[in-house]
Amino acid sequence: MKLQDIFNKASAHLMSMDGPSLDADGDACVYRGRHGSCEYDGGLGELSGEMCAVGVFIKDEHYDEDFEGTGITGNILVANAVAASWGQDDLTEDQLMLLHDLQTAHDETSRGWEWPNSIVDALDKVATKHHLRFDPKGSSA
Repeated sequence: MKLQDIFNKASAHLMSMDGPSLDADGDACVYRGRHGSCEYDGGLGELSGEMCAVGVFIKDEHYDEDFEGTGITGNILVANAVAASWGQDDLTEDQLMLLHDLQTAHDETSRGWEWPNSIVDALDKVATKHHLRFDPKGSSA
């Protein structure tokens, strides 16, 4: 997948969200967001449908709950899941670094109160770093 296409999909996805993809307790960023928890789901909470900047690229058949709590550069299984979802054997170094920066933008922005403005600022920095085009007004999910 081309870098600009990765950035476009991730940025449109993140800007369409009301806030970050969080665990059931609302205190940790996750690939697949959850809300609530009960004894029937092992206390994990039901999937909320929210996904982080990397989670949006992982097809359900390649997702594993064991990915949670690790970053894409710290767990080869996450990188492999994204690559498999794209029909690739491996991610390129440039793809991996862009996904890492998008994940960092999501995770660091989740600590603030102003999600809509904060995520746009964070995405602008990622676009600049990777020499990508970014038009927040023209992005759509």
